[in-house]
Amino acid sequence: MDVYSDFLKIISKGDKQSKEVLSILNEELSLPNAKLPTMGGKVFWTTIVEYGGWKLQQNDITHHARILDENNVRVAWGTINGMYKAMDRLVRSVHRYDDLQPSSKDRMDSMEEIAKLKDLLDKGAITEQEYQEKKEKMLRKI
Repeated sequence: MDVYSDFLKIISKGDKQSKEVLSILNEELSLPNAKLPTMGGKVFWTTIVEYGGWKLQQNDITHHARILDENNVRVAWGTINGMYKAMDRLVRSVHRYDDLQPSSKDRMDSMEEIAKLKDLLDKGAITEQEYQEKKEKMLRKI
C-alpha cells in the first residue's frame, strides 16, 4: 500500500490519533478548511487514491487537492505538492511511533524472560543484583 493509501487508512479510523493527524495536516497546509459537504468529485475532480470511502482528489482545472471523508465532506485541502509532503511526513511519523510501541507479543516475551530470571535467582544461579539489573532492563522494554 502506498503512503497516500496509508494516510487515508490512518485518518479513516476516527480515533484520537486519526483526529490528531488530520489536525496536523490542516496546520501543515495552513489553509482554512470549512467542513462542507461536496458532491463527491463527479465533475472536475480526479480521485488519486481511495480507502474505505475516503478520497484524495485533485481538481482538474485548478490542480489543488482535497481529502473527502466517507460522507463526501471535505476535511482538508491545499496544493497537491503540499498535501503529498505533509502526508508523507505524517505517515512516516505515525509508523515510527507504532514501531516504537512494544507489541503484546514483545510484552509477553519480556514477562516470560523476567519469570525465567526469577527462577534463576531462586535457584541461586544469579545474584540479586544481576536479577534486579536484568529485570529493570526488561521492564524498560515494556
